[in-house]
Amino acid sequence: MNTDLRRLLRWLRRAQPPRRELIRAIMMGSVASITSVGLLVGAVGLLVQSARRPGLGAVAGVLIIIEVLAFTRSPLRFAERLSAHRLGFASVTRWRRWLVASVGRWDYSRWRTHSSGDLLERSLRDTDELQDLWLRFALPFINTIVTFVLSDVVIALLPPHGKWLTVAMWYVLIQIVATVLLVSNVGSLVRADRTLRRARGAFQGTLVELSAVTPEFSLLGRESFADERFEKRRKYLALAERLHQRVQQRSMAVPLIAGLVALQILWFAAPQSSPTWLVVVALLAVATADSLASIRLALDTAAAVSGASERLEALDEGPFQGRTPWPLDSTIRADHLRVREDESDLVLDANFVITPGRRVAVVGSSGAGKSTLLRVLCGLDPVFSGEVTIGDVRVRDIDEAQLREMMTYVAAEPGLTRGYARDVVSLGRTSERNMASDLSMLGIETSETTRFEELSRGERQRVALARSLVTSPRVLIADEPTSGLGIDETDRVLELLATHDATIIVATHDERVMNWCDEIYELSNGVLRLLSR
Repeated sequence: MNTDLRRLLRWLRRAQPPRRELIRAIMMGSVASITSVGLLVGAVGLLVQSARRPGLGAVAGVLIIIEVLAFTRSPLRFAERLSAHRLGFASVTRWRRWLVASVGRWDYSRWRTHSSGDLLERSLRDTDELQDLWLRFALPFINTIVTFVLSDVVIALLPPHGKWLTVAMWYVLIQIVATVLLVSNVGSLVRADRTLRRARGAFQGTLVELSAVTPEFSLLGRESFADERFEKRRKYLALAERLHQRVQQRSMAVPLIAGLVALQILWFAAPQSSPTWLVVVALLAVATADSLASIRLALDTAAAVSGASERLEALDEGPFQGRTPWPLDSTIRADHLRVREDESDLVLDANFVITPGRRVAVVGSSGAGKSTLLRVLCGLDPVFSGEVTIGDVRVRDIDEAQLREMMTYVAAEPGLTRGYARDVVSLGRTSERNMASDLSMLGIETSETTRFEELSRGERQRVALARSLVTSPRVLIADEPTSGLGIDETDRVLELLATHDATIIVATHDERVMNWCDEIYELSNGVLRLLSR
């Protein structure tokens, strides 16, 4: 089994809805499908039977059955749709939660890579498509198989009894072979769909590029270059579309051929029987072709969803895989630490030890890499080489929930959620600290209706600082926490931090903050050196 099929099966298992809802949906779908086939076969069979002028009692019995099927088909279809909608809603809810949990664990550098794109919008569409794996692929597939089995049993039991068994076995063989052929084409469908998606993306990207530079090319007399670029991408897209169409046409032929072969089997192998039963079996052969077409559409859906599952699988890679609890020793160590960003070395072979309770300032010119270094220390950015440990445990081996509780990070531009300021401070966290007292100590007077987005930049920065203390962390890391603040406001920040018994690491240009710290490290040209102790 190739990689694409394994991925589809893996995501089919992951996207499986609750078992009770799934069983209910399968039952409703199967009964509705069987009812539709029974109504078609029964109605035509009744016409054939009526043409033979039987007694009124014989016609009345069949007519009653058909009327019951016709009466119940609409409610059954409605129940089927209702079950499908329940499954769809459960799927969307589950996978949107998963999306937030997965993407929320990315490190800063990965977020920055996708910051200019429509990652969130595309990911939301992809999670919505996951419901199609069961609603438009698995459920129709299962319902069709159930219909196949029941129709084959009906054929085998038709009078004269035992004479139709050969035809039924041939129909079973046709259905199995046709289904295998359709399933074997899924890999080609997935690859063709992937090629088509890439061709469309490249074509759209080229259109955006050319729309920006074609006026300049025109002034330089080089319109031909733009035309060549456009034509190259257009031909690639046209080729991908033809390939995708050919693969689809290959599978479209299977139901038609299977239906024709089933009718031929009926022609050669049918026993001497009533014309009514011949018509019934012929209609079941036509229904076989229609059911195989449903399988083909279901497999087309699976191939289309493969693109979404492929993209979502890439989102599923979180940086934290460990389950080690926060160590008793909160000493921070860097051993031959090397940090890179955009192919540039920001920190080269740094070695340092920060013991618990120390106040450490990191200084250096703007762009030297101070912010990146702080994010690396708390596991928000990857280490290029070397190690950062807390006690004797690597940062990314620590259980993430405990790490975020024991080590907090305050960005220079805090991107906290909107809402009431007091709610922003405590959102998602429990604390024994008096949050109103912390805000007041920082010089921020808030009421219950004060909104976070209405505060000034300096006030929002201080709210973020108060939020970082909510869990009483062992380590607090802050990037320029006093930038843009006055002397009085800076003193308030330092006074609040002094009340908290934790290791404090700050990137700063503020002389007052440097004087308040126990140690100062300077980062310059990739070299981190201790200035004072």
